[in-house]
Amino acid sequence: MSQRSADPGKVAQFATRVLQDWGGAHIIALAYIGDRLGIFRALADGVPMTSQDLADRTGLNERYIREWAAAMAASEYIDYNPRDHTFRLSPEQVAVLADDDSPRFMGGGFLYAQACVRQLPRLMEAFKNGGGIAFAEFGPEIVEAIQRLFAPGYESAVATQWLPALGEVFERVKAGADVAEVGCGAGQALIPFAKAYLNSRFVGYDIDEESIRRARRHAANADLGERVSFEFTAAEDIPHKGHFDLIIAFNCIHDMANPRGALAGVCRALKPDGAFLWSEANASDRLEDNINPMGRLLYATSVMHCMTVSLAHGGEGLGNVVGEGTARELAREAGFSHFEKLPVEHPYHQLFLLEK
Repeated sequence: MSQRSADPGKVAQFATRVLQDWGGAHIIALAYIGDRLGIFRALADGVPMTSQDLADRTGLNERYIREWAAAMAASEYIDYNPRDHTFRLSPEQVAVLADDDSPRFMGGGFLYAQACVRQLPRLMEAFKNGGGIAFAEFGPEIVEAIQRLFAPGYESAVATQWLPALGEVFERVKAGADVAEVGCGAGQALIPFAKAYLNSRFVGYDIDEESIRRARRHAANADLGERVSFEFTAAEDIPHKGHFDLIIAFNCIHDMANPRGALAGVCRALKPDGAFLWSEANASDRLEDNINPMGRLLYATSVMHCMTVSLAHGGEGLGNVVGEGTARELAREAGFSHFEKLPVEHPYHQLFLLEK
């Protein structure tokens, strides 16, 4: 194979980058173990512990704990004190690794990554033959992963920051409105929303049975009564034409087999003066603008999950990088006359307000 002359220094630099990513792949797998076996939570009180202390607290094998902790310390996921050979989590590390209620909690990401990696043989078949892997085939852990990944951020932002940006529609929600969510998952956005606005009625729609089961269970545990329900229905098939004051869709339209039909279904289901609040990842339509850590994550998870889920059903395979330009065009095609990107700052999401 012929090749151009390579700069040895740049080769070494790039090889180092790949080496870091290789290590990172293993660290995420070990972080999954730390989350699932409660090791991070055992360190969450900040008390320094030796590997034996940590093994005693968790009931796990000390030799494995010792090597796991060394890997985590080398990655700066946990702190290490060489004077007494102890490990601890700082408050900042707790917020990311051990506090499910923190808006920056990443435990769901570890679950998500492993659920996707398990599908690699089937994904390679899709590369060869087309098609994809349906959402339900990722197993129930993917539902839990998405819930844990997004719930804390939604709980802290939706009711208190995102909804107030809607102006008059927000006032209607406070007074009492009919609200729906498409692609509701396990209710990670809709349930805290319903808990915050007691005068309104809420319904969540999704086509994943495990998600709907979880959502109904969480709603029952939250004692929300008849104000909240969850239905096994696709966005394009919402049965209530001209019924809703507000419909929301967070980080899901791009996954759908028929995103254009879903948006058209949302448009039909809204009242003439209703509004649609739509979130997508905070990224540009242009690849050159996304050559950064967020872009790397988004394109990678699109291949591993979002795009293949859509293609599994013969869908469009929109991919999870939907910038403002694409969103604007999809909104126009679906029948919306007003499109606005809301000036709400968020590290992960961009928000669009659509009206008929």
